[in-house]
Amino acid sequence: MTLDFFDEEEYRKRLIAGGLDPASAAEVASKTAASRKASSQAQKHIINAAALVQLYAPAPTPAVEPAVPQVEVASAPSPSPADEYWATVYSHYQQDQAKQASAGPTQPTRRERMATAPKKKPSTAVAELADKAHQLEQAATLKATKAQIKELQLSLFDIAPWADNLRAMPNDLARAALFTVRNKRTPRVARQSHSIFVLSKGVEITYTGIELRADDDELVWQQVLEYAKRAPVGSPVTFTFYELCKDLGWSINGRYYDKAEECLSRLQATALQFISGRIGRLESVSLIHRFRVLDRGKKNSRCQVEIDDEMVVLFAGKYYSKFEWEKYRSLSPTARRMFDYFVSHSEPFPMLLESFRLMCGSDSDRLKKWTEQTNKACEELTGSGLVKKSWVAGDKIYCER
Repeated sequence: MTLDFFDEEEYRKRLIAGGLDPASAAEVASKTAASRKASSQAQKHIINAAALVQLYAPAPTPAVEPAVPQVEVASAPSPSPADEYWATVYSHYQQDQAKQASAGPTQPTRRERMATAPKKKPSTAVAELADKAHQLEQAATLKATKAQIKELQLSLFDIAPWADNLRAMPNDLARAALFTVRNKRTPRVARQSHSIFVLSKGVEITYTGIELRADDDELVWQQVLEYAKRAPVGSPVTFTFYELCKDLGWSINGRYYDKAEECLSRLQATALQFISGRIGRLESVSLIHRFRVLDRGKKNSRCQVEIDDEMVVLFAGKYYSKFEWEKYRSLSPTARRMFDYFVSHSEPFPMLLESFRLMCGSDSDRLKKWTEQTNKACEELTGSGLVKKSWVAGDKIYCER
């Protein structure tokens, strides 16, 4: 190739073949063509394009690189200043490329990071907003429901009817460690915003008040619901300590009257924060909204109680269980709590021994002892006739209704 005819396109292709990227090769070819055109008026010479490429191509490995035949350049003059300039520029370029290759991957630019960054998931703020809207909708529905209950003068019996020989309990409370089976000699614990164990998925209950026991508080509460079930929600109902003790199967004397009053006072001094996907959020539910003794010390003395309107909501949607009162109240606390769980399911699920211990709020820390206690409760429950069969196998409790 001579200066009389310089094939810029051919030269660009050779540069690419020599290792340059297309953009750089095009730039070199263009500027070389301009340089040669300018210098052709001063002198003519022959340039070896392959030799120029060699200036910024990787150094060949002697062991594998075949010998390059020498090209005889007859009376070839020295390269023009422009040729020397561009050769030097691309020699530096090749050196920079070699340094970058040896230094490993470089940090991407901001533009590159933006281009390759994965698309973000929808903002959590959107999800939080949707959750808040759902909570507000549930709160509005709950408020409207309570207002409707009061406006229509509905009773608990209108929402959750049961026969007089039966008693009832919301399923979520039946599966919660609300009533414990701790030893009678163990002092009751005062709870403050205490999270209690619940065997209901998606349900959270926080309890404030004196510890409640299955031995007495649970029975008193269920009997009070029986007294109040036909009265409009929020209306006071009255009964005597005699009636209460008689219906509980307790002795009729001052000791048990005092015990009944203590239970009523504890049940009144309760506050449950209840959260579930079904209902939403109940901020402060009391098992008994109000309790007082009328004409204390007189023969016509009576107890007056009111049921919390939010408590009624827990029964709504047939989400409660009914059971035969005479058999139920005769059970031991452990057997009764076991029945609470199984009766709250139409088809009872097996329950882990440890889950049952937590649901009972038991202090038992020996597996063998708790297993023996649970086996006795299973035998008692089976013998009561409330279920066909209940038994322990391995680390689980089973029940056949």
